[in-house]
Formats: sequence, structure tokens, C-alpha cells
Amino acid sequence: MNTADKNSQQLETARIQLSSSEWQLRMSVSVPSGPMRLNDLLPLVRNLDDAIVQATLKSVEANGQKISCKRGCGACCRQLVAISTVDAQSLADLVAAMPPERQAVIRARFDQRVGRLEDAGLLDRGEPKGDRALVIKDCGSREASLQELSHRYFRLQMPCPFLEDESCSIYADRPMVCREYHVTSPAEWCAKLFEQPVDRVEVPVRLGDVITRTAHRVNDIPAYSVPLVLALEWSEAHGESLQPCHDGMKMFEILMSEMPRGPELKVG
Repeated sequence: MNTADKNSQQLETARIQLSSSEWQLRMSVSVPSGPMRLNDLLPLVRNLDDAIVQATLKSVEANGQKISCKRGCGACCRQLVAISTVDAQSLADLVAAMPPERQAVIRARFDQRVGRLEDAGLLDRGEPKGDRALVIKDCGSREASLQELSHRYFRLQMPCPFLEDESCSIYADRPMVCREYHVTSPAEWCAKLFEQPVDRVEVPVRLGDVITRTAHRVNDIPAYSVPLVLALEWSEAHGESLQPCHDGMKMFEILMSEMPRGPELKVG
């Protein structure tokens, strides 16, 4: 959507009420009506995600725990990060909008990370780009197999392509899963993942998963996640699948219907 289209969009107010066992959250959001891409809802979804995360962190600290995460601590940025296809397209759009010199630096980092995965046997060079999945060894169960894959990835100590000086260079535009990741265990333990137990703060809803299901319903995109380092090649192969426009309010209503209901989270 271009600037003129955004300026001509009418806004409708949606009131959201969420509650968990530890907190209640009431907020109003302005939802654009009329034709738009699902990705155009991302600023709104990020604001909602940030509000849920902050409410969760406040309840954690009120119970006497301290959040260890801080600027300059980038150990988690070397983990295998699986993001929604909507987040993947957002990152591709962000890179495409960068000045040529900066874009070349970021694209080179993505290419270098992908090459290391291929060299390590975690990515098959023979598969079509955009449809490649990381190679998972059978460890007896899916959970154990994914754990082993995450461990092998972490051992490569590959920083996220956007990590600079141990801080996120696209902090305002970071994927939902990155917004939701916080720990209460000592920060230095994160650098020893799989050797030291890390106490992760559990949020009652993961909006990356919610928008993945929304994309499946709205654009008929398979409900899977994409490794962050494969975001650019996924976009090149499948980005067109997120281009169709739909009514903004209808997409927002679908997104809200995909929010989990139950003891962990109540949606009003």
C-alpha cells in the first residue's frame, strides 16, 4: 500500500479486553478499513504484542523475579529463530527499502549464514530456494529432534544478520518471537544454552503463531514458520502470496478469532 492509499484509509476503533491469571489489559486500537495487505496490519499487531509482553513482564517482576535481558546482550540472537511468514515478508520489505550500500551489507550477511548452514549439513543445497527446510535428524520424537536441531544451530554461533554490537539494529521492526523472548535466569547463562538451564518467561499468547494462522485463513498460506535466516529466499519465492488485499477490519476480526481462549488467556 502506498502513502496515498494509507492516507485515504478510514480507521475504525476496536476495543480489546484480555486477561490472564496475573493481569488484565484493556486497550483501543485503530484498525484501517478497506483493502489492504495482511502485512499492513503488522504495526497494530506489534503494538498489541508489546502490550501483552509488558503486562506479563510487570506481573513477573511483581512476583519478585527480575528480567535479565538488556541492551548489548545478544546471546539469544544466535539461536534458531523461527518466524511467521508475515514477519519474513516484513523483513524482506525492510531490507529492500534500505539504501543500496546498507542493503548489500545485510544481504551478504544472509548469504553467509545460509552458506554456513549448507556447509554444516543443516540445509540441502539441492532443494529449491524458498521451499528448503532445515535438516532434522530423527532423535526418537519430534520434540527431541527439534531440540537437537536447535542445539546444532546454536553450536555454529551465527549471529542474526541484523545483530550489530550485540544489539538488534532493527529493534522497532523485530519479529514477534523476538519481542516475546525474555528470561529471568542470569544473562550469562544464555551464552551457554543447552549447558545451563534458562528460565524463559512464558507469555500467554504468541502472536507470531496467531498471525501465522491468520495468514492461512486469509491468504491460504500453509501454516508453517520460516527460519529467520531464510526469510529473504522465502520472500523471493513466495512473497506474492501475501500481496492480495482484503478488508482491514475483517482481517483483524479473523486475527482476534485466532487468539487462544482458556485459562491462560481470556479475550473479551
